[in-house]
Amino acid sequence: MFRRLRVKLTVLYAGLFCAVLFVIGATAYFAISNNTQQLAREQLVSTGEVFATMARLRFARLSDNVEQTARLPAMQQAAIERNEAMIRVLLNDLGERSDAELTFLVTREGLIVGDDTASNRSVSPGLQVALERDDAPSGILSIGSNMYQAATAPIPGDLGWLVLGVRIDNTQLEALEALSSTPLELTVLRKQEGWVQLGADRVHTLSTFIDDALARREPRAERTPDDRAIAAVRALPSLDGTRGVLLLQYPLSSALSPYGALFSTLIGISMIGIIMLVAGTWFLARSITQPLSTLEDAAKSLQQGVYNNVVVPTKDELSRLAESFNAMIEAIRERERRITHLAYNDSETRLPNRLALERRLAAAQQPQRLYLAAIGVDRFAHIRGAIGYALAGALLRTLGARLVRLVPNAPAGQLANDTLGVAFLAHDEADARKRARALVNNLEQPLLLEDQELDVTVTIGLAQPRAKGETPGEMIQRASVALDQARSSMQKIAMFDKAAYGDPARNLSLMGEMRRALEAGDIFLTHQPKYNYRTGRIDSAESLVRWRHPTRGLLPPDLFVPMAEETGHIRALTEWVLQRAVQDQQALSGAGRPLTLSLNISARLLSDADFARSALTIVRQAPHQICFEITETAVIDNPKLALEHIELFSSNGVRIAIDDYGSGLSSLAYLKQLPAHELKIDKMFIETLPANRRDALLVRSTIDLAHGLGLEVTAEGVETPAAFALLAAMRCDLAQGFLVSRPATVDELIVILNDERRMRYYQQTAAAGLSGPQEVEAKPKSA
Repeated sequence: MFRRLRVKLTVLYAGLFCAVLFVIGATAYFAISNNTQQLAREQLVSTGEVFATMARLRFARLSDNVEQTARLPAMQQAAIERNEAMIRVLLNDLGERSDAELTFLVTREGLIVGDDTASNRSVSPGLQVALERDDAPSGILSIGSNMYQAATAPIPGDLGWLVLGVRIDNTQLEALEALSSTPLELTVLRKQEGWVQLGADRVHTLSTFIDDALARREPRAERTPDDRAIAAVRALPSLDGTRGVLLLQYPLSSALSPYGALFSTLIGISMIGIIMLVAGTWFLARSITQPLSTLEDAAKSLQQGVYNNVVVPTKDELSRLAESFNAMIEAIRERERRITHLAYNDSETRLPNRLALERRLAAAQQPQRLYLAAIGVDRFAHIRGAIGYALAGALLRTLGARLVRLVPNAPAGQLANDTLGVAFLAHDEADARKRARALVNNLEQPLLLEDQELDVTVTIGLAQPRAKGETPGEMIQRASVALDQARSSMQKIAMFDKAAYGDPARNLSLMGEMRRALEAGDIFLTHQPKYNYRTGRIDSAESLVRWRHPTRGLLPPDLFVPMAEETGHIRALTEWVLQRAVQDQQALSGAGRPLTLSLNISARLLSDADFARSALTIVRQAPHQICFEITETAVIDNPKLALEHIELFSSNGVRIAIDDYGSGLSSLAYLKQLPAHELKIDKMFIETLPANRRDALLVRSTIDLAHGLGLEVTAEGVETPAAFALLAAMRCDLAQGFLVSRPATVDELIVILNDERRMRYYQQTAAAGLSGPQEVEAKPKSA
């Protein structure tokens, strides 16, 4: 709600102060109000008692005066004679002495004499009953709309009664109100259809309250139903049967009026206190928030990488907080310096790393002439294994220092564990190669490490200047690729060859398309037949996967199969090939041409137990024998698992063939251990077999060795009749190559198998080889 601490503190303290004042004020108000109301109740009761006492005293005085007049002989004589004039004189004298407004005589017959308003009229029944029942009754007398405090006295001789009354009016009530210390309102009411106030003809609003108060028979002050006043009711004694009451009211609006000045004073003091509190809190909060704002600004500057120390002049917790903040800034500055150094320098060699080199390349001058050299230390892993990691790091540091001296102020750094990088200006590629050769000559000078002289050799890959829009990272990548190209071509220096590098990203995208290609049928199988010299027929074939891409045409297996191995798609591809080979084998069997089909198994799958179980499940569905072709290098790379799984395949009826024999590091020990059935001689020996005596000797000895181990021998790459015949003479078992047939689909393979002329040609050529050196006829067109 509040975004500033100063405002929050001010509002908080002011709010708490106001809350305390409110509680105190409310408590005082209700205490004073309750006390005032209690005092009012007591005052009402006491005032009612005073009124009753005064009423009794007035009745007594009136009774004395009227009795004296009734005993006068003159009054008795006038009553006997019915002398109205004398009666009037005596009554006027009685009224003047008593300050009474009502004087008259009531005869035995109930007639009123002496009152101008009621002369010769009959007395009211209620007054008549009261006079006859009591010798000298007194009470409230109602005549017309007026009420009187009246007293009576009988005239001796049973001549009648004298009535003396004082009218009850506002002046009398106001005099009574003046006797009270509290502002009371006194009202006299008489009962008609309801309780009616003197001088009024409307029923009073508190009629029900008056009836309830009279029913309690005990004088008590209570709050009126409208909560406007506290009221008490006193019943008045009646002379003529008229019911009258005295209503005493204490208005609640007047209850706290004496305390108005006190409350105003308290409110004024409270307002001054609040203002002083707000001002004091505002300045106190400022002394807190100003250092905090300074710390906030310093923190924002720290976020932007600007280190500003904070100065707080006070000597309290805020100053200690500022000191801690300054200490934190110093620690962060030192850690950032160390992190920055680690981010842009190799921790082992302490040379600038690839990121640092990228930054310097981005800021380099004349980028159109700037070439980048990736300098790789040859056989670095073997050197590190020989001299240890510590000296290997020292070797790179020494080479880096030498490189900096050779190309001063040039962007340089470490690109990889065994690779340094340096950028230099050159006029063209020839000039860049010249400078690179100078670097090779200087860097390959013997190094002295711990008093030991060490010779190193380096290879350099050069990247051309950056093209428009190319990043420094892409330039470093080109230099690294050029280094790989130099090593693969056995050159000391190589410039980046974009054509040779190709488009790896495009090739990698093929892996995302492979699954869709398998479903769409773009990937399919072909089968290359193998001619059996012993049976004179084609009884086996090698299944080869092909991919006809919708936009790139027919893709060679050497492109996508190695990528499938590297990206982990090889298992799915191999399982699909195995399932499709089983289906094609079933189709060939249905055409009356059962064949043994051979499949290449990737080295990465030989250690996969899940693949081994899946492959055996598929193989069990095959109508004829399936052969797995495995390169000997795959077995050598992972001998234990490879041998276990190969033995598992062999024990379940799978034929095992050693593929590409002679092209890798041949091991007679593995030939002895492998449960193989077939040995395939690599085509590099077969292609030059008729013309190269050394190759012929190697092939002949390999065939004899394989036969000695109980293996059948397949010669790959048989493309000429001379090679075909010569292999027959060497007692080779199977021939595979373009001479026999190119890879074919199932339908094409069936046609080849049914071509008897082709079969006779193969038989004649093989027989010619067995009979001795002679000219071999060319392959017929039908073959």
